[in-house]
Amino acid sequence: MLTYAQVTESKQSPFTGNIRNYMTVDGYTKRSGAPTDWVIKVKGSNRWRRVYHFCNSNSGTLFISTKESSFTVVNEFCLKS
Repeated sequence: MLTYAQVTESKQSPFTGNIRNYMTVDGYTKRSGAPTDWVIKVKGSNRWRRVYHFCNSNSGTLFISTKESSFTVVNEFCLKS
């Protein structure tokens, strides 16, 4: 069952790590996803969570990991600064 995040706040926060650690040789993301420059707060939480991008073909999915679900889908239209 897919779970969608109810985004209350979003902001850009540049990822400072090495993005290549999250990519395969072919340029797709590993199963853990690749971190983006976005962080969000979801309904019922005050914690900022990094948004990740999972891509295994020509399209990708944005998601976050929470206690309840390791793959909570984020609608890209909710990301605005």
